[in-house]
Amino acid sequence: MSAKFIVIGGANADIYGQISIEQETTADSNPGFVSIHAGGVARNIAENLAHLGAKLEFIGHFGGDSFAEMLENSLTKAGASTSLCLRTERTSSDSYLAIHNKEGELISAVNNMSLVENIPESFINTEPIVNAITSADLIIIDGNLSAEIIDQIFNTYGKSSMIAVDTVSVLKAKRFIPYLSKIDFIKCNRAEGSILVATDEDTSLDRTSKSLIQAGVGTAIISDSDAGFLVANADKSKHFSNSKIEVGNSSGAGDALFSGFLYAISNGKNINQASLFALRAAETALRFNGPVNPTISALGKF
Repeated sequence: MSAKFIVIGGANADIYGQISIEQETTADSNPGFVSIHAGGVARNIAENLAHLGAKLEFIGHFGGDSFAEMLENSLTKAGASTSLCLRTERTSSDSYLAIHNKEGELISAVNNMSLVENIPESFINTEPIVNAITSADLIIIDGNLSAEIIDQIFNTYGKSSMIAVDTVSVLKAKRFIPYLSKIDFIKCNRAEGSILVATDEDTSLDRTSKSLIQAGVGTAIISDSDAGFLVANADKSKHFSNSKIEVGNSSGAGDALFSGFLYAISNGKNINQASLFALRAAETALRFNGPVNPTISALGKF
C-alpha cells in the first residue's frame, strides 16, 4: 500500500442505546443496552483505512477527558498517526448520542461537535499541517468541519489535490454545494444528495448522481439504506444491493463503505471492483455493535 491519506474531521464518543424489545414506546423509557465507542465520521474512516493497511494521518480536535484518550488510542492501535491533531485540555470531547431499535436501525440521535466545528483556520495553516496535506495522495474530509475550514481546504488544495468528501448529514451537506466541481469522490445518502443538487428527495438515485457528475463531481456514491447504494462517474452508473445479513448496528456502515471504496481505488481497482469491496466492508461493519469492526483488517489482503 503506497498511497498516503490525510483524513480531517470529526472524532467523538459514540454513546449507543439499543432497545431490546420488538416495539419501542415513544416518549418513555425502554429496556435495552447502552454502550460507548470511539466514533466520528472522519475518525471512523481513518480507523477503517488503518485496519485495512493504509498509511494515513488523522487531523482532528481532541478534548482533555477520558473520551479523548479512547479516541486517540483507537486510531493509534489501528496504525493511524495522530501527531498533528489539535488538543484542548480541560475541555469535554465531542459526543454523539444515538438510540437504535431492536434491529439496530437508528431512531434518533443528538450530536455535540463543538470541538471539530471550532478548529481555528490558523491551525490548518501551520507548516506541519500544510506539509502533510500537500504530500498526501488523497485528502478525505467530512461535513463536521466548519464552513470556513471547508472553504479554506478547497480554495487552497482544490486544484492540486485529490479530495474525497463524506457529507455526514442533510444540514452539513449544504457546506459542500459551492465546491462540487472540486470533489473527486463524494459519499452521501439519498436526502443529502438531493440537497447538493437541489432536487426532490423522491428523485431517483440515477438522476441525482447524474446531476452530481454534471456539477463536476468525479465519482458519486449514494447510499439508499437497506436498498443498497449507487456508484456513478462520467462513464457509467451501477446499483449494488445489500446482502441480507443480521444487523448488529447500522451506525458506521456508511463509513466502512466509503473507506473500502477509497482503499480499493487507491490499490488500482476499477469502480466495479472497488464497489464490491466497499460492500464487503459495509457488511463487516453491520455485523458489529459499534462504528468500526476491527476484523475489517482481513479484507485488506483482497
